[in-house]
Amino acid sequence: MKAVIDRDKTFEGFMNLRAKVNNSLDYFSGPKSFFNVFDSIKKEAGNGDAISQDVLAYYYKSGIEDFLYEDYTKYLKWELISGANGNSFAIEKLQFLFGYTYDSIVAHDDFPLMKYLNDIDEYNYIVIIGQVICDEVVKHLELDEKTLAEEEDFGDEFRAEVFRDYRKAIDACMDNIIKRLKKEA
Repeated sequence: MKAVIDRDKTFEGFMNLRAKVNNSLDYFSGPKSFFNVFDSIKKEAGNGDAISQDVLAYYYKSGIEDFLYEDYTKYLKWELISGANGNSFAIEKLQFLFGYTYDSIVAHDDFPLMKYLNDIDEYNYIVIIGQVICDEVVKHLELDEKTLAEEEDFGDEFRAEVFRDYRKAIDACMDNIIKRLKKEA
């Protein structure tokens, strides 16, 4: 598993890259500048850059009118991959999806052991546990950053069943998540 990237560094990188994308949006001259920037970010994301992956997730979540379709599935995939690659800012944004998973882990009988083995405290548990969740879900769903970066963009608006499918994937990974946190895997 990759090392966690400092939250301030990931946030700053996210904001800088997002500004670059936003500055490329020129409604008068068309989408060429935007797609040049967006395609370069996709390339970096496909090569494992966790900040680029998080920026893609951000734009896929809502889309950009006249430029990029909303794609909720790609949003979740990129955010999970970014989290698995250690992006603490991405992991924070996935709390809505991981909520009761955190609660289940903290309530687990072996949580004191998991805390000790992973140097977990009240300040870092979201990121440390979140990265393990992301990593296990990425493996379970067989998500591949290179393949995802090369996919065409057709759009996939939010549907409740997509959210439920990702919740089910997390549930299916729970035993492996616990084993990883207990250093048994």
